[in-house]
Formats: sequence, structure tokens, C-alpha cells
Amino acid sequence: MTNELYPLKFEPRFFEKPWGGHHICKYKAFEQNKAPNCGEVWLLSGVESEQSVVMNGFLAGNEINELVEVYMEDLVGEKVYVEYGDNFPLLFKILDTTDWLSVQVHPNNQLALKKHGVPFGKTEMWYVLGASSDAAILNGFSRMTDKSQVEKALKSGSIVSLLNKINPEVGDVYFTPAGKIHAIGPEITVIEIQQASNFTYRLYDWDRTDAEGKSREIHIADGLDALNYNDVSDGKTAPLKSGEYVDNLVTCSQFVTNRIHIPANTKLKRDYIALDSFVVLLNVKGTSKFNFNDTEETLQMGECLLVPAMIDEMHFTSTEGAELLEVYIQY
Repeated sequence: MTNELYPLKFEPRFFEKPWGGHHICKYKAFEQNKAPNCGEVWLLSGVESEQSVVMNGFLAGNEINELVEVYMEDLVGEKVYVEYGDNFPLLFKILDTTDWLSVQVHPNNQLALKKHGVPFGKTEMWYVLGASSDAAILNGFSRMTDKSQVEKALKSGSIVSLLNKINPEVGDVYFTPAGKIHAIGPEITVIEIQQASNFTYRLYDWDRTDAEGKSREIHIADGLDALNYNDVSDGKTAPLKSGEYVDNLVTCSQFVTNRIHIPANTKLKRDYIALDSFVVLLNVKGTSKFNFNDTEETLQMGECLLVPAMIDEMHFTSTEGAELLEVYIQY
């Protein structure tokens, strides 16, 4: 047995939410989920209190940030390690809804440092895995506004009238940088890719109360400080062809996300020799297989794989065809 790094799979972590849905447990990879209203499954997390644990190979049982501390640039890449240190920089989730999430906003890096003493805020993107015909999301302001107008709308319960409302479809991509007001509606399943930050400022929670009549905490002052009042985009991004089987979906300073198409019964090679970063691969359609050191493993729908930075290439196949999201940090 060798102690060299290899592609890592992680134990999923399930979270019950008041708006949680019933689709995650239908995925073969998540049959062990017992949460009745599972709103989130965390696929890969470097968030300190909720770190992901390796489930394959000789490193099974180790938390992700422990491995970053030990393997450093061999795992995450030299420049990534210089910037982020021993903390894995991204968080990967699946969200599944039966009700509206709160209208919310996340701080940027500067505000996160000022308010929380942590140098990283929360920029994120969504990839739609499922949506009912009348599903909706709110993303960005529908017109330029200001702090005073938003504060009045929050007090009167009319904030939705200031926001873009979009009907998402499977395969849609929405980019939500820090400072962008947003909310995901009911009957939607998305993959969320974000900075490894858990700072969320709830601005409006639809006047909901729990069984004891209590409302969830609202963060009006922090949220108003975080908002980008000039962001009037709905965040929907159009795929850009960047190779025969590759579409670029999002490119920002926090991460790059591509969609990889694996045709049926085709061996597809991805070359990472020039990339100074880890790569995370998420299976979003069909079932794929990867080969490393003459060992073949399967990626089911919803599963993710962390490819260490020291690995130069990966090979994938699929009997019926599959699609992967490919995520890394580019400098």
C-alpha cells in the first residue's frame, strides 16, 4: 500500500431545515439519509465546525483540513495554500426545498473581516438539478435602489416587489456574488458551490414561526451593510464552449466551474498538469466511472470527488453518458 495522495471521496452530512424537501433521499448515493425534511447535504466542507471526513482509501476517517495541514500544496496547490493556509477554501452542498428560503445576503471578504474577524465572505453559484414547472427564485434587485428604500420595504413586508423573479429550469446556472440579495423558492433542487463561509444575513423570513410561535433571527443591520444596491442582474449565466466536451459556467476570483460532458462508452481524459489547484468533480447527470492507478471507482448522481493538485490527469467513462461539474481555483 502506498501513502501517496489519490482522488478522495467524502461522507455526506445531512441537515434538516424548516423548508427542507424530500428528493435528496431518492438519490442512490444518499439512501442513508434519515432526516425527514432534509434541506441540505454537505458534500465537501472545510467549514471548521462541519468538516468533511474522507470515506475511501487509507486516509478514511481524516477531516479535510487535517489533510490540508499535512499535504499542503500537494493537496490544494501552491498558490491556494499560500492564500488559504490550512483551511479548505470551498463548500459544496445540495439544497432541496419545499418552501421559500429566507430573503438573504452574504458579506464580501472585507465585511466578513470587519464584522467577524474572518477574511473570507461568501460568493456562491447554483446549478439547478430539479425544478417544478412553477418554481421560482429571487436574485438581485429589479432596479437600482438604496438603503433607505430597502429598509422601508423590509419593514412593510414588500421587499419581494424590488427583486428579480425567475423561473429556473434543470441545467440553469445562477451566479450570486457576495452582496447580492437572493432567495430560493419551493420545489427546487440545486448544487450550491461557495466560499467556505457560513455567514448569512437573513433580511426577511416570510413571517414564519416555529411550533412554539418563535421567529428565526433576522439580521437587518448587517444585511443592509452587506447589500450591493446597484446589482440588478438576475445572475443567470450562459454556458461558454471551451472545448469539445467542456462548457465554462462561472469564472470568478473565488472559483471556476466547468460542465464536462462524458459521451456514452467514451473514455474522456482531463489534463490538470498546468493547473496549480485541487479539482472537485461533482456528478450531476447519469453515472460516471473514474480510473486512477489501475483502480476504477464509480461516481453516482450527486457525489463529489476531490482530485489533489499533485495529480496531473484523470480518465472518465460512462456507459449511458454523464455530466460532471469541474471546480477549481485559478490564478
